[in-house]
Amino acid sequence: MAKDPLATLQKLRRLEAQAERRALAERLAAEESARQATAAADRALRQESSEGLNPNLGAFIQKALHDRAAAQDAEASARRATDRQRQMLADARAAERVVEKLRENRAAEAAREEARREQNLMDEAARKPS
Repeated sequence: MAKDPLATLQKLRRLEAQAERRALAERLAAEESARQATAAADRALRQESSEGLNPNLGAFIQKALHDRAAAQDAEASARRATDRQRQMLADARAAERVVEKLRENRAAEAAREEARREQNLMDEAARKPS
């Protein structure tokens, strides 16, 4: 018997959805890392500013502000990448569900066809003289 192409397609869609889930997890981790870097830069800036005793405070604050801006940019970029990955996962899951529904419909049609065949056999048997 030939391999069911819908079964193959379903497996492919399942694998795609799994890959998208893994990629989303990676994007979420990158987003969290960027968020932590932003928080660390903010803490460092507040700590140094509150002490106010460092003669290099101006240079430090400039660097901290630059680091904070870079961390905020990275966080925004990670958030956008995560959003794109979420959409890709949603698309992969939708494609997976379409194939599942096709297979269910085909199985239901095959069951109806089998029932019709059985009914036809019973009708023919009933019409034959004994």
